[in-house]
Formats: sequence, structure tokens, C-alpha cells
Amino acid sequence: MLLFEGLAAVAAKIAGAGAVAQATAGLGIAVAGVTGAGAVGALPASLQDPVAAAVETVSPFDLPDSDDSLETDDSGLDGPGDLPDAADTDDSDGPDHSDDPARLAAEAEEQAREAAEEAEQQAREAAEEAAEQAREAEEEAREAAEEAEEQAREAAEEVEEQAREAAEEVEEQAREAAEEASKPDNSGSGSANSGSGGGDDDSSDSDDD
Repeated sequence: MLLFEGLAAVAAKIAGAGAVAQATAGLGIAVAGVTGAGAVGALPASLQDPVAAAVETVSPFDLPDSDDSLETDDSGLDGPGDLPDAADTDDSDGPDHSDDPARLAAEAEEQAREAAEEAEQQAREAAEEAAEQAREAEEEAREAAEEAEEQAREAAEEVEEQAREAAEEVEEQAREAAEEASKPDNSGSGSANSGSGGGDDDSSDSDDD
């Protein structure tokens, strides 16, 4: 009651003494409207806003002002000054929100098992890839060794062929030189024969004399 009297005094200063009685009566309706009875239209528009401001200043109540005349308590429509409805909250812990240690342990075990399987799979793939690379490297090394061996064999055969041809050529030249050396000297024997023939002629001439 003291609150109502104080609010009435505030309303008297704002709207004049002539409207105090109506403001006081309207204040009771306005306060009742906070609790659900509805106070829109209880006061004239010229008093609704000052009274609402005064009540909201000195009390925890949130009274409607003149802009809230578009809404009634049963309409379900929000006016410009209405507060939004508080969101529904459910403080009860359901099955999905429970912190069951057994469930948490099972989830942790499942995650650990999945991580171990993934790590094992990655390690197996890495080992297979490394083994494949080692096989490829070994194959390449074997092919390179075979190619080098083939090239060395071909080079040795070529050197051997060249040496054999050179030896055959030297042997042929030596045989030709030996044959040439074994032939008789026909020019020297012809000169000797011509000299002996001239001596015979002289002796024949002397006999004729």
C-alpha cells in the first residue's frame, strides 16, 4: 500500500492533481496486469507511460506502456514493448547428457581401438610401400649390373678381335718378307753367264788361226 501511495504521488507531480485518483486506481490494475490480469487501457495514454516509468523505477514490475495497447493477454501477439519469452530449459539429465563413467570409458576405448587400427593400417601400408621400393631398387641395380657386364664383355671381345687382326697382319707381313728373301737373285747369274760366253768365242777364233 505504501508503494501505491508513493506511485500516486509521483503520478500527481507528472499528470496533475486532477488525475491522481484515476492513476491510483489504474496503478492497482496495472500492477495486477503484471501478474496476468492485464492493465492495458486502465489509464489514459497520457498517464500510462509516466505511471509505467515510475513503477518500473521504484519496483521490480514491468508495466505496459501506451504502445502495448495493440496486445491483449489472450491475443498471443507481441507489442513493441513486450519482453521476449524466456527460452524453455530442461535441467533434467537425459540419457544423451549423462556423464556415465562406463559410457565414457567405452567411448574412450572405442576411440583408442580405432586409432590403433588406423595406425596399424598406415604402418602396414608404409611397410608395403618400402618393400616395393626396395624390390624396384634391387631390380634396377641388377639390370644396371647386367648391362655393365654386357658392355664390358663386348668391349673385351672387341679388344680381343682387334689384337687378333693385328697379330694376323703382322704374321702375314713376316711371311711375305720371308718369301721375298728366299727368292734367287736372277740378275747376278745372268751377268756371269754372259762373261763366260765371250771367252769361248775368243778361244774359237784363236783355233781358226
